[in-house]
Amino acid sequence: MKILQVFNQYRLRGGEESWVEKIPDLVGDAAEVEELRFSSVDWIGNNAPSLFRQALLIGDNPASRAALRANAARFKPDVLLFHNIIPVGSFGLYQESKALGIPVMQYTHNFRPFSPSGTLWTGKSMCDAALQGNFWPEILGGAWQGSRIKTAILAWHLHRARRNGLLDCVDRWIAPCKFMLEKFSDAGIPREKISVLPHCWHAGDTEPDNQELGYYLFLGRIVAEKGVFDLIKSWKILENQLGDSCPELVIAGDGPEMNQMRELSVSLKKIRLVGFVDGEEKLSLIRHCRALVIPSICWETLGLTAYEAYAASRPVIATRSGALKETVLDGHTGWAHEAGNANDLARAVMNAENVGSAQRYQRGQQGREWLKHHASPEKWRNEFLRICRDVVARANVGF
Repeated sequence: MKILQVFNQYRLRGGEESWVEKIPDLVGDAAEVEELRFSSVDWIGNNAPSLFRQALLIGDNPASRAALRANAARFKPDVLLFHNIIPVGSFGLYQESKALGIPVMQYTHNFRPFSPSGTLWTGKSMCDAALQGNFWPEILGGAWQGSRIKTAILAWHLHRARRNGLLDCVDRWIAPCKFMLEKFSDAGIPREKISVLPHCWHAGDTEPDNQELGYYLFLGRIVAEKGVFDLIKSWKILENQLGDSCPELVIAGDGPEMNQMRELSVSLKKIRLVGFVDGEEKLSLIRHCRALVIPSICWETLGLTAYEAYAASRPVIATRSGALKETVLDGHTGWAHEAGNANDLARAVMNAENVGSAQRYQRGQQGREWLKHHASPEKWRNEFLRICRDVVARANVGF
């Protein structure tokens, strides 16, 4: 089995890029995997195409199509595995794959085939109107790159892609959760063309000890849709209620809303901003937290940070939305709260405080057991390869 991954790298590194890089190792010797990568950074700076030219190339980029043809001729893949292909890769890659006669699997890391922002976030709230072809909420919110004009241009290309049947070039959609299956089905993708395959995580062979310290941890991008402002409000509530006995909140991450975060948290004694972390520093923060907090307003399509917490036997406090409803089990592996509700988030944290260290550790251990059972690398690899073989077989018999 030969698999060619096609990925348009974002301006900033994120979870999707990490997953693309992880797939070859996960598949191992069972298949040969190569990658064709484009980069959004190429459209920034003096050597970038003009903005007018970029607006046209999103729909069909001849250079990107030529790169796909060349890689296909050299590598001779059995299947193409598309991730994000916008903007530099272009929608033309769907047409090119059809012309090459190579079946396509599309990973649904987000809602990009239908949503200009990729997240259904309008800049102020979640809105799934784009799933039915109504892009105006996201356009008016300037949801893509903070620009109404750019959002409108991408929305136009999304409309054309659906109208011209380009999404029909996808033989199989891979959804990381049942929630995504339902949303893509609502958008008109036939359910039989969607396979649910949650991401995997290696939990490690050594059972982590209970090493918690006196803080809760937020780990992620500092943007409004991640619920960071509700997080600040909830800690203000906790400080008012508990005074000096209020637990500390460590916020690890960076993003466009960082300056506003600093302004809002400067008057709070129990909030510590540590910026972007990675490697051992990140692992140490996870291992020693009382619980990981995921207050996302947006509909997370998986929430890999929950996996990271479970691997360290740490529980999770998360919103009841998106895939988090499938990965964070209220009362078992953590605590759930209503998205966008700072009071309910404060209540969930208080509940985590009240059960004590031993029960927090127990829920973290239950999360670790859930992770080993539901998200083992072996289970992912077997199912992924089964899907690949099924897609190739169906293509060969003309389904």
